[in-house]
Amino acid sequence: MVSFWWSRGDGLVNHQLGQILSGAAGVGEVEITDPQSIDRALRIAVADPAVPAELDQWWQMVETRRAGNGTRNPGLGLAQSIRYPTDRLDAVTVTPEALGECRRQVAAVDQAIISAKDLPELAHPDAEMLDFLARYLEARSWVLALA
Repeated sequence: MVSFWWSRGDGLVNHQLGQILSGAAGVGEVEITDPQSIDRALRIAVADPAVPAELDQWWQMVETRRAGNGTRNPGLGLAQSIRYPTDRLDAVTVTPEALGECRRQVAAVDQAIISAKDLPELAHPDAEMLDFLARYLEARSWVLALA
């Protein structure tokens, strides 16, 4: 459960996880954005008798914070999602197939944003998320205008 909730990309709670893991005996420094570092730290940390209870409290807190919504932080893939249609529409000629791909990408991103609308990342967006959303709306408008 810890790995699942870590992978949702909630920066605040993942920072707390890093503190829990770094404080465990024998773990050392944890790179909170690296899945291998997290897995390695979790394997070492659970040997410390106090850590499993802390991790249990952590993931339950995260699940509550995210209201049980397991949707990933939309900001994690938003940059790539923005680049996808803009790269295709920047081409010299835009084929109907490329435009169709862009419309499908926009529909998928719209659905991801809708499913994540109540998550902390969108309910209280930071400047980076607001920038991503503004850039996405511009790319989305471009795709829909060509449709």
